[in-house]
Amino acid sequence: MTTMPADLIDPLPDFAERYAYYRSEGLRRLKVARVAFVGLARNCAAPLAANLARLEQLVTTAAGWRLHIETNDNADATDQVLMEFCRIFPHATFTSRTLSRPQYGAEFAGRRTIALAEYRTDCQRWVAECARDCDYVAVVDWDAKGGFVTDGFLAALGELVHMPGAAGMAAVSLVQLPVQGKPEWLHYDAWALRLNSPWDDYTRGVGAWKHMWLPPVGSPPVRVASAFGGLAIYCRDAYLAGTYRGDTDCEHVSFHDTILRATTQGMYLCPSLRTIMDWCADARPHGDH
Repeated sequence: MTTMPADLIDPLPDFAERYAYYRSEGLRRLKVARVAFVGLARNCAAPLAANLARLEQLVTTAAGWRLHIETNDNADATDQVLMEFCRIFPHATFTSRTLSRPQYGAEFAGRRTIALAEYRTDCQRWVAECARDCDYVAVVDWDAKGGFVTDGFLAALGELVHMPGAAGMAAVSLVQLPVQGKPEWLHYDAWALRLNSPWDDYTRGVGAWKHMWLPPVGSPPVRVASAFGGLAIYCRDAYLAGTYRGDTDCEHVSFHDTILRATTQGMYLCPSLRTIMDWCADARPHGDH
């Protein structure tokens, strides 16, 4: 794990009291809530194992939890990591398929997002069929190199509990990239992040500024048209109301737009919820792997 600047994962003094309050509220809610964790993992055995350890730490106080991961075409030990975790925790499951699909990398809309929409729909179907009694659904990209901040997860859950009309809370995702020869921490998932409209500002060439936007940890959630950042916590009914499509845009944007249309509930970017996607040499900007 690389060394992180403290102000990127911990609250500034101005927001410390607020952060502590919502973290406490999230912990209080988690103790009586059931959470379904779902998401994607492919050729990511090492970060997957680390993130499952974070999950194990997080859910020790949960009233109930379940896990389902979709994976395919692995050439490393990802399947073995999942098999071992599911052996220890029988309420955790995964589906591994051989689809003979390449791993498309950091592409925009098209074959990559169509495939991602398919996998995410499979996760949604699993929740509908196997975890409909959950209160919340956490959608996780399990390949995040530095994973998620567990205290931030609790704070985001607390924010969601106290935010009437919210469909979910999405993470601020961090990536370290060389900028003018110097490593800088940036906001990673700028493509899925849409502020006041689902319109795709990023591929139109006017949305790259979002890489520089890092709202302080502990500051209030921001209403957005869409956001993901490698982790989003949804109210169950809102999650089940959405439809993933990836033929013309990022699959998260269609998902959040259809949730809004079906329920009138909107998404929020939660500055307290942080994921650490990658750093320097291996890092790529903009969206999911």
